Amino acid sequence: MPAPRRAKHLMTGSPITSDHIAHYEQHGYAIVESFCTTAELDGALADFDATIPGWVDLVKDPTGPKPDTWDRRFPGQRGMPHFPYKGDTLNNLTFHPALRAFATERAGGAAMFCEQSHLSYKIKGYSGDHDQAMHLDYGNHTIAYPPNVPRYWQTAFLYYFTDVTEDLAPTAVCSWEYYPERILWPAHYTRESRPSLYDNEVKVTCPAGSLLIYSMRTFHRGTAFKAMGGRLGMFVTYAPLEARWMGIVGWSQEAPRQEFRNWMERVSVAERTALGFPEPGNDYWTEETLDGVAARYPRMDMAPYRDGIER
Repeated sequence: MPAPRRAKHLMTGSPITSDHIAHYEQHGYAIVESFCTTAELDGALADFDATIPGWVDLVKDPTGPKPDTWDRRFPGQRGMPHFPYKGDTLNNLTFHPALRAFATERAGGAAMFCEQSHLSYKIKGYSGDHDQAMHLDYGNHTIAYPPNVPRYWQTAFLYYFTDVTEDLAPTAVCSWEYYPERILWPAHYTRESRPSLYDNEVKVTCPAGSLLIYSMRTFHRGTAFKAMGGRLGMFVTYAPLEARWMGIVGWSQEAPRQEFRNWMERVSVAERTALGFPEPGNDYWTEETLDGVAARYPRMDMAPYRDGIER
């Protein structure tokens, strides 16, 4: 169920090539191997260690001593270390111009905002070491429904700062070709309820410094470790600025932190703010979004939203 095709305006020198864009437009995801430079990868690992000490060493040597945070939630939003981070590299990778350019292009040139940036760290035997069900991420990235309309397109990115092999819990993704239905609901399927998603999944194995790009309309899942080892990464997601109903976190919870104040003081106006549910009469409402929201919230009275559409 691909997004409408558009001209590919590649950023000069971007690691995201026309081949990556073509694959994304056909399948709903793309794997950019070795996206990060050597300096960026080294800096990301240094910042990772400063932000959550001990995990870089643990992944390098899983038999070594475990950090205090080995198997407990981080004291922050959703139990994870969120942007801004200690150091500059992870913050800069969050706002990498190639990510912003790709997300902007997918959204038809709409102004974008960063609605997610948090670290991901896992190792065999920790509490989250299990096979996830196939799912779409829009469940906690919007309080509405993600239409197949560029203006409302969200793009997710997952950095891998360590090598990912078949045994080290690779992300599994499934091409749009295997779920052509108009309304993507439910947003989760077990192997028993929809085996074709699992039978046709692709495991993302790649070297450290690589990047996975996917959409809110792309089925994927985390997989379990098959061997002793770990994985370090960072999730980043961009959404259209006008769609205030999108976003996984509230940045205000981070505002008291010195790192946040530092970041706010140095960035541009275009890199700041907002969210909320689309009101009746908003241009967001179409037959597709009405049906999508109704599927997600079956007891919601949709009449005010349907009445607000110009006939």
